[in-house]
Amino acid sequence: MSAGAGDPPSDRGRDRVTVPARVERWRQAWQGGDARAVAALYASAGTHASAVVAAQMKEIGRSHLVGPAEIEAYAARVFAAVSELAFEIQAIVSGERRDVVAYLRRSSLDTAGPKPVVVILDWEGDRLASVRVYHF
Repeated sequence: MSAGAGDPPSDRGRDRVTVPARVERWRQAWQGGDARAVAALYASAGTHASAVVAAQMKEIGRSHLVGPAEIEAYAARVFAAVSELAFEIQAIVSGERRDVVAYLRRSSLDTAGPKPVVVILDWEGDRLASVRVYHF
């Protein structure tokens, strides 16, 4: 993939901030393309909400997923649709149980260039209790 317009080649693919270990685990699971690894990040009643969920999982009739099984099925559909997926983190605000992450998503579907995304990760110990994703 080539650098997007306005992206200096030397900056492409570099995070702008220090990434906490739990956020890095989340990113690596998604970038790794392994739906089971993504689902394993979630607590048993963990949720994942996004407008993309409604489009990809029409049969459930909602924009949020509940539990690792639904999240794994969703991640598998996402991975079947993309051949490349990378998150370039721009900013993070972290607390004891929450990370708010702004990143540029680069994927094989983003032909017009990287897409800005904000995700709110709420943690229950080392598992995700709630994830809300906002695509711009």
